[in-house]
This record gives sequence, structure tokens and C-alpha cells, in this order.
Amino acid sequence: MVQVYFLLAIVAQITGHKAGKAYHKIVNGHIYEDQLELMKEVQLKREPLKAPTFKINPKIKSLEDLETWVTMDDFEVIGYESHEAIKYPFSV
Repeated sequence: MVQVYFLLAIVAQITGHKAGKAYHKIVNGHIYEDQLELMKEVQLKREPLKAPTFKINPKIKSLEDLETWVTMDDFEVIGYESHEAIKYPFSV
């Protein structure tokens, strides 16, 4: 999902448009019997957290910029929060 949003945001900036929304569909997700209780009692009861902000250096204007001088320092994620990890049992 992060990669999709990055691509959406950088293409929007390079083309001079505003990024829209990216949607994600889980096609083949698995929940095993020994994971079901944690899914119901923990995962599904969590409140969503506020989405972070993703900032891109406004000087990036082309694909050539990405290939030549852009570094990780030209991107920033602000306000990222996460819930505590859920220790699901490993199922095979």
C-alpha cells in the first residue's frame, strides 16, 4: 500500500496534478483457526489511527530528477502512529 501511495503522489507532483485516493483490495487473505479469536477480539475492535502526512521535496519535477539527484532525505513521513503488534500464532 505504501508503494502504491508513493507512486500516486510522485506522479501527481511530476505531472502537476493533485494526488487522488488509492484503494487496496485483499484478494487472498488467510485467517487460520488458531488466529480467529485474536482477530475478532483485538484486530477488529481497534479504532483506526489518524493517517500520517507524506511530504515530497517540491523541487522534484521530473523522472530524471528521481534518477539523478533525489535521495531518501527528499521524503518525509510525519505523524505516523501504529497500534501495538498482535502476536498471532504461526500456522502452517
